[in-house]
Amino acid sequence: MTDTRRILPHVNPRLARRAHHTPSGPGSPPTPKAPQTSPPDIQVAYRILNFALRAGGAMLSCGASTIEVEETILGLTSACGLAHCEADVTFTSMTASYIPSPDVEPITAVWVVRQRSVDYGQLAGINALRSDIRARRITPEQAIVRLDEILSTPPRGQRVVLLSWAGMATAFTILLGGGWIAGVTAFVSAALVTLLMRVVARHGIPYFFQAAMGSAVATGIATGVVALHIHVQPPMVVAGGIMVLVPGYALVASVRDAITGFPLSGSAHGLEVLLTAAGILTGVAVVLYPAVASGISLDLTSSYSGPIQQVPVQVVAAGIASCLYAVAAMVPNRSLVYSGAVGACGLAIVLLLGHVGISSEASTAVAAVLIGAAGAILGRKQRTHAFLYIVPGVMPLVPGLTLYKGMLDLFNHSNAGLGTLMHALTVGLTIAAGVTLGELIIRPLRHPRVRHHLVRPHLAESHPPEEHRIDPVTGPEASVGSGAEPLPAGTISP
Repeated sequence: MTDTRRILPHVNPRLARRAHHTPSGPGSPPTPKAPQTSPPDIQVAYRILNFALRAGGAMLSCGASTIEVEETILGLTSACGLAHCEADVTFTSMTASYIPSPDVEPITAVWVVRQRSVDYGQLAGINALRSDIRARRITPEQAIVRLDEILSTPPRGQRVVLLSWAGMATAFTILLGGGWIAGVTAFVSAALVTLLMRVVARHGIPYFFQAAMGSAVATGIATGVVALHIHVQPPMVVAGGIMVLVPGYALVASVRDAITGFPLSGSAHGLEVLLTAAGILTGVAVVLYPAVASGISLDLTSSYSGPIQQVPVQVVAAGIASCLYAVAAMVPNRSLVYSGAVGACGLAIVLLLGHVGISSEASTAVAAVLIGAAGAILGRKQRTHAFLYIVPGVMPLVPGLTLYKGMLDLFNHSNAGLGTLMHALTVGLTIAAGVTLGELIIRPLRHPRVRHHLVRPHLAESHPPEEHRIDPVTGPEASVGSGAEPLPAGTISP
């Protein structure tokens, strides 16, 4: 028979024995029940948990790594007065539990992330919010209001984002060695791809098919221009157009989660990257196969590494491409120049090391490590998230042209096709692992505190006295009781 003392908290031994031996049934005296947690305490805990989960959900939707989301949830709950919490973060959901005592049922809240968005403005705002509340520069009530403002801030206008994506494709085309005709074609191609993605996203079409349709449009425009006998480099146009579809954040997050002890989330992010790449290759193949069969020449006539005199032009184009990607990703204005500078420096390292005879994999790895380190340093100096500089900075290194060359080799019945595609995958993993290593070198990994023994104080000790709480109706300026002072850091109202 179950021991009553194990399921009735805060009951003395005499009451437990009486409840154990008293028969139950009609006419029997009522069985004593354990005292329940007071409603205000439950409301306070739920409000804090929901606040922390909302912040973590916004970070997770922007591509932040699992360990950063978990640290944010635990840090915010601790700063708001819930010192004994546990958090579990997966690829699409988060769970946070407040454990007031070993023998009291925990209070649990769940948050599900159903949509992904590239909005690094929210990521920067939440990172600053976390720093301010942990340093007690703001109170928990002010932090909740500030989170509402961060999440409700409207993004940049659609026209600005459209021009940014199109301009980024043009910059990538010039970076790869394309001329001005190829740049204009890439601009039009990327603009049409962006508009198409907006339309199909409203109908809830999975991203695999979005990527397939977008890459098909980019390849079809390049094929049409060649069919009109206009001198243009189709590989550069296609590579510039598909850069709009590349999930750079997921590529970095997948390797970071796998390295930092979250293999399930890392596998989910990795599968997302592979499905997006498969969608891009499918769209390219749908248009490339009939074009090659009809005799349209779409060969790769130039290479990524041009003469040494072309390096300054490529570096400037890389800086512009990274800056425009940052604009489209809602990076705050004060960080745009730094994002462009990181991208320009990263490509300069790859090109210079390549000209002295170092392999592309090794030079890309060195550049990725330095980009990760630079992003961590800038994030610390600017009191913001390192992703604002890392993800735009690695975009010039993404092997879009290699993906196109691999597909072209396959349709030309060349045995080098699969090897080229595997090379592109290897370069992508090298980039993600390199930036993760560079960031961890500058900012050592801080795992959440591990609790080997669950020793919890009494529930009453976990909350401040009633006279120091804010009235949930009147707000942060009035308190319960007479003569109460403003809310100190670490307390919050229901």
